[in-house]
Amino acid sequence: MLQVRNVRADDKRRDTLATEVSSGIGEVNEKLRQSEVRSIVAFCSNRAETLRFALLPETDFKKLIREATWDTLTAIYNLLTWRDGWNGYDACAPKYNAVVNADKWIEQLYLVVMSLHGNWIKPNVTASADGDVVFEWWHGTKKLTVYIGEQSAEYVKVWGLNTDSDMSDGDAESISTCRLLWLWLVS
Repeated sequence: MLQVRNVRADDKRRDTLATEVSSGIGEVNEKLRQSEVRSIVAFCSNRAETLRFALLPETDFKKLIREATWDTLTAIYNLLTWRDGWNGYDACAPKYNAVVNADKWIEQLYLVVMSLHGNWIKPNVTASADGDVVFEWWHGTKKLTVYIGEQSAEYVKVWGLNTDSDMSDGDAESISTCRLLWLWLVS
């Protein structure tokens, strides 16, 4: 439940916007966590960016996001244990900088989803043969695949069997593109 108190800029206690959610696991807890983050994002999106830091320290806000995406982050960093040839052929081991970039990208996407008042869908996390991090989501007949390289993010959308007319691809680095991709996936 969101609790807001009249906060003055000089308030040294820097009251937080949300109460703690238990650290248990389960669907109900996940929905509560998403609701908590959505409330904070909605509150902050209507005000100057600096207000967010005055009300909720950045470390607390980042902690909420990391807790909400913990399973995905764990899967991303577990890729660093994969070695060259992980696929039984000559695939490159996942690249460290691609993993770090994927961490930042998934956090950005999560914030986009919360700002849209959407429900987070955990992606399948794997690697490409080139050492990139790969996220995949399925929703109905739609599939979204995002390849995160050391300095890039690219997507492939699939909505049918015809590779000429039922697929598109592009750059997935900007927030506006992430928003459009998510809206396409869940619509």
